[in-house]
Amino acid sequence: MNTTPAPPAAPQEPTPPAPLPQLRLRLPGNWWQVPLHDRAEARASVRRLVAAQVGPADDRANVRIELERRVLGALDDAIGGDGQAFHVALSIVPGVPLPVTAMVSLPAQQLTPAIGTSASATMAILERGLADLTEGGADSLHRFTSGASEVARRTRRHVVADPDSDENLPTVAVEYWMTVPGTKRFVLVAFSAPAGELEEPLTGLFDQIVRVSSWG
Repeated sequence: MNTTPAPPAAPQEPTPPAPLPQLRLRLPGNWWQVPLHDRAEARASVRRLVAAQVGPADDRANVRIELERRVLGALDDAIGGDGQAFHVALSIVPGVPLPVTAMVSLPAQQLTPAIGTSASATMAILERGLADLTEGGADSLHRFTSGASEVARRTRRHVVADPDSDENLPTVAVEYWMTVPGTKRFVLVAFSAPAGELEEPLTGLFDQIVRVSSWG
């Protein structure tokens, strides 16, 4: 009995990975969102923001230049660091301007915990890496839970030149490293404000923003 050989099976197309959930921040007050899909448009958006906030007066030129430099520097960090979203606070407390920026980025690195993709396993490895890179080690990290994510908070401090005086402005950067639910990935939510004397209340505000964030 003659049989005709079956044709070779068509190669299976690899199944594309499921899209990662997106972190949604609930930002209080009024914020300006800068698009990150195009660097030129993002920089133009920042310049429009600075012009609208500072005004065109000649005696404010130094303020415009310094604010633009500061925000564009943070923007370049966002674009160069796998930024997903970039926001600039117009006002958080009515009548009290606070030059706060908020960035969400998705580092390309994927962790490989030995057991599954649980938030606690992923955070255990992430925390060890952060401790090695942070002055003060693990003792300088603050851990808490936000919904389905584990969070490690790290605070960094530096100074920037004040365009209106010869003094330096204390600046605080508060970083939140959050596990992405059901994966071995993590996101970085980074807030920055040249208001070091307000570090404690600002950190409390940023903590609350992260705690009420959601994934969608």
